[in-house]
Amino acid sequence: MSVSPRLIRRRIKSIGNTRKITKAMELVAASKMKRSVQMTLSSRAYADTARDIVASITHLVDPSLHPMLLGKREDAASAEKPLKTLVIACASDRGLCGGFNAQTIKTLHEFFLTRPQDEISVIAVGRRAARAIARTNYQMTAAFEALSNAPSFAAAKPIGTLAVQQFLAGTVDRVFIAYMDYKSALRQIPTVAQVLPIIPEAEITQHATTSIEGDAAILFEPSASDVLQDLLPKLVETRIYQALLESAASEHSARMIAMRSATDNATSMLEDLTLTYNQARQASITQEISEISAGKAAIE
Repeated sequence: MSVSPRLIRRRIKSIGNTRKITKAMELVAASKMKRSVQMTLSSRAYADTARDIVASITHLVDPSLHPMLLGKREDAASAEKPLKTLVIACASDRGLCGGFNAQTIKTLHEFFLTRPQDEISVIAVGRRAARAIARTNYQMTAAFEALSNAPSFAAAKPIGTLAVQQFLAGTVDRVFIAYMDYKSALRQIPTVAQVLPIIPEAEITQHATTSIEGDAAILFEPSASDVLQDLLPKLVETRIYQALLESAASEHSARMIAMRSATDNATSMLEDLTLTYNQARQASITQEISEISAGKAAIE
């Protein structure tokens, strides 16, 4: 069955308009990605240095005196009651970013399955994360908008402050953050990292039984414990902010690649439709010529 050239022209026009939109979205995402990647890479050194400073101080104090370092030991918790785990889930507010949200949510659910005995609550960052958690039986403690459009430390600070307050108040025993770790424009890795306590679970028992050795070469005023008390909350907020930056850079990268792929597909469809249109038009012209020739022959 032949297709009307008029219908093909309409479809060509429609796909052409779609290609203009996807191309514009690709350019916008590329611009946002460039800014987010610059912020992400420039802040990594600061976050790593802050973590190293805390690691050096923890050898000079008793970690058990600082709940943010060790928190509740898992073996002690299992003897009493299940651990209360808080997860900060980072996703986007909007779609059209390939598998960014799907991979993040999948990794989040896989993490939930590894802790079946825990009492899990979630802080959702991004509307897509909030929707995913709303479809589960897990408690949603709070919901924040995604920071991908305007990532700033001031915008991320309330998230870190809430997590620290709940941990110090004993409302939760563990705090994790699920985010997309940016590696390159083509590679982002869904990650779940422990935020609190600062010492990972695998090292908690080791630190709790290790003897403390002083180091006279390092002096702290007023004391190492006082420095830790002020520094640890800032470190947690910095780590959460860095994870949000990584997630923002990953989101814009995924959206840029998705829109580029959509633009390429639209271009391919236009080429095929243009060929089909030319064939249909040529067939129509050939048919008209045949009818004219047949009419002339009949008259003669």
